[in-house]
Amino acid sequence: MALTGHGLESPDPMAAPSKNHPVLYTIFGLNKTGKVLQAVALAVAVAGGMFCYTVLPGLRFSQRDEDLFRAARHGDRAGVERALAAGARIDAQAPYDRRTALFRAAVFGHDGLVVYLLERGANPDARGADGSTALAVVQAARGEEKDPAAAQSLDRVIGVLQRAKAGR
Repeated sequence: MALTGHGLESPDPMAAPSKNHPVLYTIFGLNKTGKVLQAVALAVAVAGGMFCYTVLPGLRFSQRDEDLFRAARHGDRAGVERALAAGARIDAQAPYDRRTALFRAAVFGHDGLVVYLLERGANPDARGADGSTALAVVQAARGEEKDPAAAQSLDRVIGVLQRAKAGR
């Protein structure tokens, strides 16, 4: 404590932490307990964040949905039918890119499967995490495609998706 001109003591800002406010010193991490508490809070926050970004999306995306995506990617209509019959959601979004089975079938050039998914209620206007629709993704893939057969498949898919968009 420092003396003032009136003989009264005033708090010295450079003095050791006061014992009068231990809760505040703990909250702000100004004592050992506070530092430990902040480290624990940080560890819990990191673990919670990892849980939210890794575990929860997997809980929302079932094995049936994964089977649907796999079948759509490979152009396996019977596999798509089985997955849908087993309870896969037609517009389930992949946890990592939020794209649907329609995106998978479309970008791999499976025009017949794209038609089937649209007939079953797939949303051609669904957007992935990057904000793009299946049509935009296929058009971008078509622009980079060098193989003539693959380019023709993508052209057919583009036509299907454009007709679906016009019909809405």
